[in-house]
Amino acid sequence: MNKEEMNSNNCLDIQYMLLKDLYFGNKKTYDDYVLCTSNVVDDHFWNIAYLKNNISKELLNNIEKEFYCIDRNPSLYIGRDDSSYIQNRKLLLNNGYELNDTDVYMVLDSIPQITINTKIKVVENEKEYNDYMKVLASAYNDVIENASENVYADSITDCYYKAIKNTINSKDHLHIVCYDNDIPVSVATLSYVDGIGGINNVGTAQGYWNKGYAKQVIAYLVRKFESLGGKALILCTEYQSKNQQFYEKLGFEEKYVMEQYYKANKI
Repeated sequence: MNKEEMNSNNCLDIQYMLLKDLYFGNKKTYDDYVLCTSNVVDDHFWNIAYLKNNISKELLNNIEKEFYCIDRNPSLYIGRDDSSYIQNRKLLLNNGYELNDTDVYMVLDSIPQITINTKIKVVENEKEYNDYMKVLASAYNDVIENASENVYADSITDCYYKAIKNTINSKDHLHIVCYDNDIPVSVATLSYVDGIGGINNVGTAQGYWNKGYAKQVIAYLVRKFESLGGKALILCTEYQSKNQQFYEKLGFEEKYVMEQYYKANKI
């Protein structure tokens, strides 16, 4: 698959292929939807269904039952460029769902020349793993004085720690740490399968923002991706956010937009 072939209809297939042993565990593909769930992460970002076609109220009930059987609340994605978008959005809103998140999938076109003048290490041992998670926890910590400026604001749970640890030294996942005078300051992960790459977990520790560290870790992973002969490199971020603007400056282009609808009143 090349970048021209990517669209919202195969979005979850791509994500599952890249992250099946990092976050995702199981996948079921039906005519009208795809369901992916996780054995290690229990939140609604990794237990999701993508609606490929127009669905009925009866089918929506069946999808919900699949979520409830694994003790998860329904988390459903629809693509804004899908012909079924308007009808499915109306159905979800009329049945107790709320828009929870809007993501943009971006594909690398070309990256500007970026000098890497810091020490960047691939996570291979316990110390480097701890450095990686220390940075990630800081970057995603929403209990900070200037939380509105933390574009990665979220919570890091034990299951995320486990997911990363399980893939150290994996041939499909490359976790890296950028150091400033031996202090871990920025991290990111490259997942790579069959010519397709995905960058995720990009984060910089509080106190080290706006110093160019994230640019360097991304440049490092892009070079690694290119050395593998990769065909298409993607990443997902918040739609119309500072993140999207940041990645656009690095040569990533908006490909398609996905909306996540969540129903939180059952579990």
